Amino acid sequence: MGEIKHFSKVDFSDPRSIQQIVSAAKADPGFWLMVKEREMERRTLAVNALITVRSEVGDTAAERLTPSIADLAAELVSRMFGTCSASALANIQEALLQAAGAELREAQLENAGDSSSSDVDDG
Repeated sequence: MGEIKHFSKVDFSDPRSIQQIVSAAKADPGFWLMVKEREMERRTLAVNALITVRSEVGDTAAERLTPSIADLAAELVSRMFGTCSASALANIQEALLQAAGAELREAQLENAGDSSSSDVDDG
């Protein structure tokens, strides 16, 4: 299992620092799974937004997610660096979701390739 290490200094405007944070998140399988779940839920919300604005219960699925991606990002940054600005935290959240999205798309493509190769007709 990966370990999220504490770093004393970071430049949150540097893309390499953001990538370091994303890599640390990926190193913790449980944490990374939660980030990927948030990306899947974000995708679901985007699709649902095309169909309906609100659910019948009156709240969006994003309001029910715990911990939220904001909470996950804040926890990660807190463990690594202490604190950061709200704008840096927003950039980190987006970077985490983009990385999770890329990983999920890659897995989808691999699964699509696997299923198409097994659909060969022997007859």
